[in-house]
Amino acid sequence: MCLKAICLLGVLVTAGSAQSPGEVVFRQDFQGDTGGWMAMGDSSKVAPASGSGGLVFTYEVAPKIYSGIVSTAPPDLEKMQRIRFRVKTDHATTMAILFSEKKPGGNYSAWFWSPANTWQWIELTPADFTVNDGPNDSKDPDSKLDLAQVEGIGLFDVGQYFAQLPGRSEFPLAVQVAQGQHTATIESLEVLSTPAASPRVGGNQLQIGTLDRDFLDWATPGGMDLRVSKSQNPLKAPALEAHYQQVEGQFQLLVRRMSGDELGKAKRLVFDIASDNEVTLMLSLEMTNPEGGQGPRFTMPLFPPGGKEVFHVNVDLADFHGEEKFDPAKWRTMAIVDISTASGGTPVTNTIWIGNVAAEK
Repeated sequence: MCLKAICLLGVLVTAGSAQSPGEVVFRQDFQGDTGGWMAMGDSSKVAPASGSGGLVFTYEVAPKIYSGIVSTAPPDLEKMQRIRFRVKTDHATTMAILFSEKKPGGNYSAWFWSPANTWQWIELTPADFTVNDGPNDSKDPDSKLDLAQVEGIGLFDVGQYFAQLPGRSEFPLAVQVAQGQHTATIESLEVLSTPAASPRVGGNQLQIGTLDRDFLDWATPGGMDLRVSKSQNPLKAPALEAHYQQVEGQFQLLVRRMSGDELGKAKRLVFDIASDNEVTLMLSLEMTNPEGGQGPRFTMPLFPPGGKEVFHVNVDLADFHGEEKFDPAKWRTMAIVDISTASGGTPVTNTIWIGNVAAEK
């Protein structure tokens, strides 16, 4: 999605009064107005929420339709250490916040999972944003987010893009997107200048994921019910819980975009996984493609034993199978795919738990 034309209209953002100097540098409560946000795309609109405040984005999920809401960047965004807000969607989907830089900069986005009809706090740091490399995205010479150059901010439903995925007979992913009219509501938007409480880097490990922040930065194109499981799970630690029905001839996919300069130093990938049933999983890593779009992929099979037994994964990044050598400095995505039915397994209802995900230097 390109925000340049909208941003150049000079739409003004009305900021709320800043509180706690040095911490909240911008606040927007949407009390009775849209605060300068505009709808972008066919069949979409934005309006103030009734009652206690908020902003309602109404849009359609359908083939060849893309939409979002956009605004000029908040004042003092270059001071941002965190951006946080409350959000609720009327269906389970992956949402994204987009930062658009002035030319010759690029577009950067951070994804998060939004359960249906559930309010949740989202808190993101600059390290959560990764460069967009779609055909309509500007190519940033250094592929590094520069907050001082951000001119626009947007919110959109990634499910709109999953709905456009073509069927692939050689690797048939399960895609279940709720087409039709939908709403997303956002409120209490804040930009803070203080860093996140939990460090993303500790010792020899780089934490991957937001399981300590009460929301998920993993996505699925459909067929899975995702949630954060704090401790009542086989891992006895914060975990991504994915519940799904295996379907013959379809593969269920979990995917996470990778970000952070520190990943270039990674040598190994470690995490814990448990499954209700014995499953065959494919662990897939993708590198960026300098030309944009899908990049080289590297794979490794995993065989969790079932029975909710904790299966510890500790793999060397150099051991993944691919047509070239995997370069962690170009790490674009990490995906976990259930391919059990491809090997003749009987489709079952299953739940998996994934946690303690980290890259080791």
